[in-house]
Amino acid sequence: MRSRGGLLFVAKWNPLALKLVLWFMGVLIVFGSAYGFVGGSFFPFDQYIGVTGSVAGIAFGTGLIIAGFDPEGNVSWVRALVLYAILEIVYQIVDQIALARFDIVAFLIAIIVGGLVLWLYPNKNELWMNTSGGMKSGGGMKARA
Repeated sequence: MRSRGGLLFVAKWNPLALKLVLWFMGVLIVFGSAYGFVGGSFFPFDQYIGVTGSVAGIAFGTGLIIAGFDPEGNVSWVRALVLYAILEIVYQIVDQIALARFDIVAFLIAIIVGGLVLWLYPNKNELWMNTSGGMKSGGGMKARA
């Protein structure tokens, strides 16, 4: 069991650890997407509908890297990373069931990074979208009669 002082020491490093997790995942996504250019040059399926998946991946990874400088000020990017982790886990499970292919590295990274982000984020209530319909902070326009 850790002493109370030990928990304070760990909590002190949480903001830095959260930044490092965002930077790490951003770099992985950027490099993985850049490698996608090679396959995309031979089989450009994504470009048939007017988009390039590798460019989208690089943009997403770069956004995570930039958000890593201030994760609390960029909660939407943190939410996007959690969504990405969930989708990656589901994709790997479905890929295993449907095609008997499974990437254990991508699966484990998604679980670890998603879990770390959820554990390290200081204001967990902010991660979940407010569905009450009201504005978080005042200043909204009132309806005219």
